[in-house]
Amino acid sequence: MTSTSAAPPVAEDYPADGPVIDVVHVGLGPIGRQVLDFMAGRSRYRTAGAVDINPDLTGRTVNDVLGAEVASNSVRVVETITEVGPVSSGAVAIHCAGSSLERVAPVLTSLMQAGFHVVSTCEELANPWAIQPELAASLDRTAQLNNVVLLGTGVNPGYSMDYLPVVLAASQRSVRAVSVHRVQDAGQRRLPLQRKVGAGLSEAEFAERVREGAIRHVGLPESAWIIDRALNLGCTAVTETLDPIVARAPVPLGSGVIEEGRVLGIDQLVLGQRDGVTLVRLHLQMAVGLDDPRDTVTLDGEPGLESVIRGLHGDSATAAVVVNSLGRVRIAPPGLRTVDEIPAAPVNM
Repeated sequence: MTSTSAAPPVAEDYPADGPVIDVVHVGLGPIGRQVLDFMAGRSRYRTAGAVDINPDLTGRTVNDVLGAEVASNSVRVVETITEVGPVSSGAVAIHCAGSSLERVAPVLTSLMQAGFHVVSTCEELANPWAIQPELAASLDRTAQLNNVVLLGTGVNPGYSMDYLPVVLAASQRSVRAVSVHRVQDAGQRRLPLQRKVGAGLSEAEFAERVREGAIRHVGLPESAWIIDRALNLGCTAVTETLDPIVARAPVPLGSGVIEEGRVLGIDQLVLGQRDGVTLVRLHLQMAVGLDDPRDTVTLDGEPGLESVIRGLHGDSATAAVVVNSLGRVRIAPPGLRTVDEIPAAPVNM
């Protein structure tokens, strides 16, 4: 099953004096709150609703939750989407609640059936066509039937290890293979992510959590398939390995310390191959205390390219990519779309 490429937007698609767009925020965890904060000052968008199942948040105003003035009215957090009041035509829902597409699909479906375009940080939504084709096809049908767009995006997947190398490839006469190495200091990231990479566990605990599926950065295979499809590399298989990065000396974390011999984070590798030849290599190291956080993109091609980028902080970049995707989502052809079809760019500010 394949999706139809979105037509490139043109300047007149972004009228500066267009109507205000209603936005409903689903999920007010660390990323959801940062998205809300980034929405402040965007006069083109109006916070029309907020949804979260956390009983400590429901009933409170958005401004109270954030401790800042981001909404012009007293929008209160509700528990379900059905409790959100009326919104304008063309409204967008920003979904920041979960990595498993199977688990969040019912919520995404409900949002689309209610008439919302949806931008989600669900990692498996970034490109489910190759890995979960039946679910992808179902979501695509729902989006088309309701004349809306569904997009999964963020910084990784959604930008640093898929969209970015695809954009850089435009500078090449040809590309034979792609390699991306992303290094992130998990000590500078949110607590849920530190837990997700196993910071502080013993190696035995880490191995058990890996077997349970509780430790893994979700989305690397999806990114590999995006690159393969966009650049027509011809991968026939994608494999994934996951190992711990272990402290060789005590490493500070917050007010505590991770002792020598305990896990600092993950060393994750995804290979896209054909006939034993690696065409896509995605290497993610995300651990507490890693030096020189960076993204290195290497293109084996004609003439070839290596680009080293610093400053792509995972949490803030995810929020920015989501917010900067809103304008183009509303004008793309209906259906389940991917980041190589809908680029993030700050339109309709």
